[in-house]
Amino acid sequence: MSQPWDCYVITKVVQHRRPLLADAGNATVIIDSLQHLRISDQAKLFAFCVMPDHFHAAVCLMPGAVLSAMIGALSKFSARRVNKTTGQSGAFWQEGFHDRHCRNRDELGELCEYIEHNPVRAGLVEVAAEWRFSSASPLRQDMLDREWWP
Repeated sequence: MSQPWDCYVITKVVQHRRPLLADAGNATVIIDSLQHLRISDQAKLFAFCVMPDHFHAAVCLMPGAVLSAMIGALSKFSARRVNKTTGQSGAFWQEGFHDRHCRNRDELGELCEYIEHNPVRAGLVEVAAEWRFSSASPLRQDMLDREWWP
């Protein structure tokens, strides 16, 4: 069970690993959804990366937020928005999500680095900062709450 003030790394995968998030508009829906979690004070965001068929995010839950409900709402919203813009229907995401509880600040830092280097490991870019759908991008630095580290 998730706890307020605890940090988690979340992975959510597109149904059948379809590369629908390779589209910039679809990837932006996910990024906007993560930003909404921050603005609505459900979570602090430490890192994220939207890959062609999945996304990762490192978050700290704020009081009143429940991890499963938060990811469920993000999934529902983003699925509806992407299905509408692509003219598709039916399941967008694989059922459920993977979460990893971060035990301490060092582990959280290592996982943030892992998340941001995902496009490098996948051969999509040579340097993490080149991937514009990630917190490693200079375009996304204003979305991070790293100064807030728990």
